[in-house]
Parts: sequence; C-alpha cells; structure tokens
Amino acid sequence: MAGEKEIQALLDKQAIHEALYAYCRSVDRLDHALGHAVFHADSHADYGEGVYQGPGRGAIDTIIKQHDGLTSHSHQVSNVLIALDGDRAGSEAYMTGTMRMLRDGKEFQIFVRARYLDRWEKRDGRWGIVQRAVAYDHDEVREVIAMRGPHNSARDTSDPSYSFLQGFTL
Repeated sequence: MAGEKEIQALLDKQAIHEALYAYCRSVDRLDHALGHAVFHADSHADYGEGVYQGPGRGAIDTIIKQHDGLTSHSHQVSNVLIALDGDRAGSEAYMTGTMRMLRDGKEFQIFVRARYLDRWEKRDGRWGIVQRAVAYDHDEVREVIAMRGPHNSARDTSDPSYSFLQGFTL
C-alpha cells in the first residue's frame, strides 16, 4: 500500500504533466495567460540560438506572435520522464509540433520533433518551470495538399474545447 510520500510524488508528477499539457494548449490556442502560468516569473528558456533565449514567459509571447502568422498548429507532448527531489524536479518530454502556413498561394507544413528539458520548482503549492532547454531531434517543411477544410477548431478561446471544459477544474 502506498504511503503519503508515494502519493505526494504521484500528485506532483501529475501536476507537472498537466502543466506540460497546458503549455501545448497555450501555444495552440494563442492563450498568453495559460502559457505564462506554466513558467515561474524568474524562469529562463533556451529554444536555441536564433529561435528564442530569454525569460520563460517571454517565450510564450514570442511563440504566440510567430504562430499568429500561421494558418494552423498542433503541439503534443509524450514520453514524459520526471525525476523528483522534494520541491524540485527535472523532466524530459518529447514534443511533436505541426504547423501550417501559406506562402505564394501554396500551403506548407512545418514538422518538428524535439524534447523539452525542464527544471521545475514547486512554489506556494504550484509547480512551474524555472529553466527550459529544447533539444531538436529533426524538422522539415514540405508542401501539402489539405484533405479537407475548413476545420472546426479555432486558435483562441472561441475553440470548442473552452466551452466543453467551462465550469470544470483543470
């Protein structure tokens, strides 16, 4: 039977998982507040030279600004490993990002696979990222022919998911 320490570890790991999922939702729904909540105010993010290096919350603002020029985007995390040490943790999460853009009347898809390498701290009962580095595994851009459209998702809080989740605790 699990003791209090084991149960707390499960709760802490679940909170970190939820924060990683919230990060993906924030960039896909262009939700600044949700993304800012994933990072502590004094955090630092390194997405690579020429991509973004600076405050963690600034990464959200930069990514959302970049995504604003795209036609669609979808991010997922998987294979999440979390190592706990009290109110500190480290994690590795595999990321898949697909984004679409129009250029010269043609639609292109950007495909990125990378890993988020994060250091976390639990402050005032809330887990947040204090340091993020991104390790890129591969990426590509290719012209695509969409199978169907228009899609019924939205890149803001008018997305159907917001009304489905309204009134529930995330």
